Amino acid sequence: ALLKIMDFIVNDFSRTYIKMTRDREDTKGILGEVLHKVSLLLAPYAPYISEDVYQSFNKESVHLSSWPKIDNKKIDKKLEKEFEVALEIIEKGLAERDKAQIGLKWPLAKATISSKVSKELQKIIASQLNVKKIANSAKESKKISVKLDTKLTPELESEGYARVISRQVQALRKKSGLVKTDKINLGLSVDSEFAKIINKQISMIKQRTNAKNVEVGEVTEKNYSNNSDEKVKNKRFKIFLKKI
Repeated sequence: ALLKIMDFIVNDFSRTYIKMTRDREDTKGILGEVLHKVSLLLAPYAPYISEDVYQSFNKESVHLSSWPKIDNKKIDKKLEKEFEVALEIIEKGLAERDKAQIGLKWPLAKATISSKVSKELQKIIASQLNVKKIANSAKESKKISVKLDTKLTPELESEGYARVISRQVQALRKKSGLVKTDKINLGLSVDSEFAKIINKQISMIKQRTNAKNVEVGEVTEKNYSNNSDEKVKNKRFKIFLKKI
């Protein structure tokens, strides 16, 4: 029983659900319900940590509370099977990325899969593999396989740079004590060649970093309050920002 609980927490909950929904704002109720129910189930095995977690939801002790009841109406075996296939496709797709030595931050044009999945699950697979399109191979097979189009076009490459830069800006925002709602002016001190690549993705960078203005190229340092030296692949540059 404990192994099943641990498998759910580590794989279904943490590595799958939280990873897939980390950019969403509407998951707090689900996260709370899972932690509440899991603390009840774990109480006999891990009494102290279960009590600590449970106190976030209820003033009564976890050891004096009833176990959660099964709601058979919420069990969907068909969906569970479909998701097992989707997760295997994602796992094999990530392995293909590793084999090709292309990091997940760099978008790819297409992944061709050997198994049919619903349109909704295709969107999840595309998001997790960071590909623009999911295609079905001409010949279906029970054995799941994934083939990636690993050709990086200039458009895909510029999007990859923008994703990495956005993460680096977010790290500097956090280090500077800013919260998510704080707007910033952003400066990216880069050479002329790199500036051409970045300028294609200004809208994405603005959206992901909550920047009102983005200055690319030669940056006037005195207009900013925080900075960091960064590197993407073989390109070195400097990030500047200031809270508005």
